[in-house]
Amino acid sequence: MKLPLSAGSPDTAPELAKPSLPTTWLILHALFCATSMAVGFRFSRLVVFLLFLPAPPMNPAAHLVSLVTPPVMLASSNATATITTTTTTTTTVTTTTTVAETEAFANAHHQVHHGPVFVGRHAIRVRKWPHPDPTELLKAHHILAAVQSAQRSSSRRGSGPPRPVIAVTPTTTSALQAPSLTSLAHTLRLVDGPLMWIVVESGHRTDAVADVLSRSTLEFLHLAGPVDASTAHLRMHALREIRKQKMDGVVVFADENGILRTELFDEAQKVKSVGAVPVGVLGEDEGTKESFLQAPACDAEGKLVGYHVSEETLLPAERSDMLLQSRLEWAGFVLDARVLWEGAAERPEWVRDLDTVDGAAHLESPLALVTDAGRVEPLAGCAQAALAWSLRSDALREVKFPHEWKFDAPLVNAASRQLGAVNTEDGH
Repeated sequence: MKLPLSAGSPDTAPELAKPSLPTTWLILHALFCATSMAVGFRFSRLVVFLLFLPAPPMNPAAHLVSLVTPPVMLASSNATATITTTTTTTTTVTTTTTVAETEAFANAHHQVHHGPVFVGRHAIRVRKWPHPDPTELLKAHHILAAVQSAQRSSSRRGSGPPRPVIAVTPTTTSALQAPSLTSLAHTLRLVDGPLMWIVVESGHRTDAVADVLSRSTLEFLHLAGPVDASTAHLRMHALREIRKQKMDGVVVFADENGILRTELFDEAQKVKSVGAVPVGVLGEDEGTKESFLQAPACDAEGKLVGYHVSEETLLPAERSDMLLQSRLEWAGFVLDARVLWEGAAERPEWVRDLDTVDGAAHLESPLALVTDAGRVEPLAGCAQAALAWSLRSDALREVKFPHEWKFDAPLVNAASRQLGAVNTEDGH
């Protein structure tokens, strides 16, 4: 007979429940997920600023909205400065402080934003604000202007000083004469280097044009051409004056109905004899309103092969008969003044003498100055970007208004008396 085993013997011990393998992996997976969430949690910007940046105390609520952009400061020695602070919200706060307070404000914020700024988990380096001293800003602008001027000088022909610019402007009496010449004078004042402005009128010199020239602060030559002369004959009169006085430089045709870019004068410095640049035509052409570009056309080697005379018309350079009838704009041509001199060695054989040009049949075309249109130099790298614009509109020339563009004093007094009489009648 077998005796029962005692309760404490190994054979009688109850079997313990062992965890299954899938359950163990599930517990470990949950533990790893919780750890990843804790380690990779995206801390708020407020916690990062408070824990990691060694900065002076700041307003935490301001950083909960967004980082504040640097204010714009305008300060002077005896004036107040306006500081405008803008956040990502639609609120804009503007305060006015004194110069001393502005400097203190700027120094304080320089200290606050010293070092990287954290956006989420990413550090962003914030650039310092522009110098608060207006004098230093002016010095920086002067340095930039000097650099740009040096770049323009280096792009000109050679390394010497720029050649003088001779701007030729034929003008006729109209309501737009004074405004057009005034606008043109402001453009010519932007030219770097010496400039001579030749303005030619028909018959006699008027006081209106003389007043514009005197106020332009430019060196000018006011000429009177033949009576009832056309614009083409007035232009030739100016060219003959250049030949007579043997003026040296580059000739630019600045018609009063034109708009010139300053880059035109830089390209004119590169001309050796006669050159062409792109010019835009705006307004009416033979009763049709249109806008198009006239420009020299070049081959792959940069050699001139023709002219774009309109938007859809390209004429070859050897068709001089068609080119002379195509109404090319004088604003799109520049030339060396020496080719106009009588007996000058600088004048090529394909450039006509002015005495022969005067009797030419197509005096309106600038190609009347040459015998071979294919020898003209394409300037501006033969680019198709306009350096000048010509406005064609005969209707604007017919506008009736006093050429001085002002009311006479008696007219003003009469209008005042009339207005007083009207007010008296209204009072009764």
